[in-house]
Amino acid sequence: MPGVIKKDQHIQIDLRTEGYGRERLELKPTPANLRYAEKLRNEILGKIERGTFALAEYFPDSPRAKDDAQSMTFGALFDEWLATKRLELQHSTVHHYEQTLNSYHFDGLRTTLVNEFGFRELKRLIGAMPKNPKTFNNVASPLRMVLEYAYKGKILKEKLHEEIGSRKNQKPEPDPFQMDEIEHLLTCFKSTAARDYYEFAFFSGLRPSEQISLRWQKVDLRSGKVLIDVALTRGELKGTKTGKARQVELTSRALAVLERQRGVSQLAGGPVFLDPHGEAIANSDIPLDGWWKPAAKRSGIRYRDARQTRHTFATICLMAGVNPAWVARQLGHSVEMFYRVYSRWIDGADKGVERRKLDAFLGSEANGENGTKNGTKGQI
Repeated sequence: MPGVIKKDQHIQIDLRTEGYGRERLELKPTPANLRYAEKLRNEILGKIERGTFALAEYFPDSPRAKDDAQSMTFGALFDEWLATKRLELQHSTVHHYEQTLNSYHFDGLRTTLVNEFGFRELKRLIGAMPKNPKTFNNVASPLRMVLEYAYKGKILKEKLHEEIGSRKNQKPEPDPFQMDEIEHLLTCFKSTAARDYYEFAFFSGLRPSEQISLRWQKVDLRSGKVLIDVALTRGELKGTKTGKARQVELTSRALAVLERQRGVSQLAGGPVFLDPHGEAIANSDIPLDGWWKPAAKRSGIRYRDARQTRHTFATICLMAGVNPAWVARQLGHSVEMFYRVYSRWIDGADKGVERRKLDAFLGSEANGENGTKNGTKGQI
């Protein structure tokens, strides 16, 4: 029988001309089994011609199955894609993707062969995803990138990634504190370490991940500046969120905090801010849970997340009449993003000054034009 080989006490199906090998069937070479093997080979050739053959479906123990794209499961595809991303992205981002792809949302997908996944299967998967737009986007985003990778790698024949759209998610606006609220809240921290940490947060505008990673060698008290070039995320130092270092000019309140911290941590030459045990702060949840939440509860002030310290700094600057471009540089924002996030406060800080400038200009132009006309008329 062409393509069917007797080999000791089993049968081999010869697929070498199709780019595979002699694939083993655990069947004794009896006449009936040989006829079955011949029919099976014809079935396989038909699938190869249609592009639907997966080696692992017929020969799961074949050493060639792991290299056969059609035999790849989504679990293997996820692992391959994540391996490529580890070379491109920050570890925290890859860790987030890994957690998402290992979540219950994809429990039924990981053992599925990629070549058995099509439009209908995708729509069923999307239909079972969370309804909340933000959560949906967080889950769907890595799946979209995986499917695009599979299509470009010729593992998938359809552009299924184009079928996954993002859902509109209205981001909450900044909810800053007023100055009297800040001063009251600062009196509600039980320890000096906690009070200094959050006073610095309010009056420097640093991200929590940037503040806990601030080292004394990055502080220049003489010039009143600190260099922000790293952030501590998921226990590891990485670049800033924007990938750019920046010099931050400190306010007098922030500088006063650093002067107090000199006696606490400068001699060791490590982190500026320490946890309650005098150790480096391992993650931003420690000051949040240990310091911020209890103080906020004691204060009686309407609760806001600790990230509002950064928004508060931005809005205080604007209400003080500080140039928005300078504030954007301090925060590490692009000017465009800064205007988009804080447009309401920029308008509020204006207090009609810009409109009065324009009115004055228009008035002077009108007076000048009338004067010219009157002058011309008198000459005639």
